[in-house]
Amino acid sequence: MARPLVVRVGDLLREPGSRRDIDVETDVPDHATTVARTIPGTDLTVRGEVMAMSGGVEVVGDVGFDWYGECRRCLDEVHGHAEVHFREVAQREPVDDEVLPIDGDLLDLEALVREIVLAGMPIAPLCREDCTGPDPERFPTTTEAAVEAEAAAAPPATDPRWAALDDLDFD
Repeated sequence: MARPLVVRVGDLLREPGSRRDIDVETDVPDHATTVARTIPGTDLTVRGEVMAMSGGVEVVGDVGFDWYGECRRCLDEVHGHAEVHFREVAQREPVDDEVLPIDGDLLDLEALVREIVLAGMPIAPLCREDCTGPDPERFPTTTEAAVEAEAAAAPPATDPRWAALDDLDFD
């Protein structure tokens, strides 16, 4: 089975300064956060280039994908497209966890793309900037001040079983 996010970089490593374009279009994997997820059946695009440098390669490009979720105010479904820019370094023997590993002559970008997709999804999507939230006729909103004013205006509810105590005078 072909793995579209695997890039052959062995020949680049032998010629520092050489470059190779990346242009991948594949089915988007099913990734989700608590408020958004990728749209199954749509394309995930990875466009950029791999540049050889001393001791490894630098990968620079953009990941594009479609997502959907619920508006944080009105809960209607929201769709969007994200383009996330990235710049990463890869080495055959990575010195820390921030560097991508090169396995033989191959660089697997799948884990990087997964991180980019998850980080690129909206944290709190909106259907539109001026969304007022749920239909005010069906779902009237109340503020803390309105609740306090209503409580102050209404006499406190008394339990009829305690009514006899109202006549007591301790003076």
